[in-house]
Amino acid sequence: MHLHACLALAPTLLILGLASAVLSAAACSGDDTTRESGRVRVVATTVQIASLAREVGGDHIEVRGIIPAGADAHDYEPVASDLAAIEGADLILRHGSGLDDWLDDTLAAAKGATVITVTDGIGFEPPSLAAEAGGSGLDPHVWHDPDRAIVMLENIAQALRDADPPNNEAYDANSAAYAQKLRDTKTAIQALINEIPVAQRKLVTNHDAFGYFARAFGLTIVGAVIPGTSTQSEASAKQTAALLDVIRRENVKAIFAESSVNAALARTLADDAGITIVDDLYGDSLGPPGSGAETVDGMLLANARKIAAALK
Repeated sequence: MHLHACLALAPTLLILGLASAVLSAAACSGDDTTRESGRVRVVATTVQIASLAREVGGDHIEVRGIIPAGADAHDYEPVASDLAAIEGADLILRHGSGLDDWLDDTLAAAKGATVITVTDGIGFEPPSLAAEAGGSGLDPHVWHDPDRAIVMLENIAQALRDADPPNNEAYDANSAAYAQKLRDTKTAIQALINEIPVAQRKLVTNHDAFGYFARAFGLTIVGAVIPGTSTQSEASAKQTAALLDVIRRENVKAIFAESSVNAALARTLADDAGITIVDDLYGDSLGPPGSGAETVDGMLLANARKIAAALK
């Protein structure tokens, strides 16, 4: 059973006790510098939110990202140290739209923290392949559209202004600078996509995570190996055979898989179709430090370069 399901069944006092025990141990070891730093203590549920918060907050905040780079956000299981971070937070930044619902079971550990959903007002869209997958709901992968990432950025900036008014000028300047960087990144990506012949601007992905990217830059999602926007879905033999037919009929040049998701079936399909497999895109995650894709703008540009190179 996933830990978040276990916590949902556990009494609130047990959750609080676990978090308090972890914090007490840290205090005894002298590792409690965050409380004395004077900085706003921020917990971000996803790696994208943590990155955006660091861009806005700079040295004025202390950020703890719950889901690390390289992890699959759809299958994350909180651990005891996550509860401790939540208990000590001033501000909790969450994604919403079902991506971090596991947080609901741990919020009992929060002691007076403000909880902000950073995607408020963002305009979610249905999944690109909702009809084919037989599902409904909204696609949570909004960070793949620079304009929507800017909405997330501005929501984070407002949350920090409210939490820490003396540093509002810094938050204003930082958020404005990074918003411009995202706009410049959008321009650079569009230039790359424009180099792809129009008839070849078709994507088959490992799971349906790139709908916002496709809409933003004039690409078409024609299929996904894993049906739906969650990596926890499974494709039937019938769905896999139908996708192979689509790949051949549409003359798709490549299948794009993510570094954080098992790409075994995608590789098999690519082999069967005789096309390229690109298996190191960043879908639900960012890249590790030093990869050039550890920021939202870096991730977007890294993905665009790989997509353009494979489709030209």
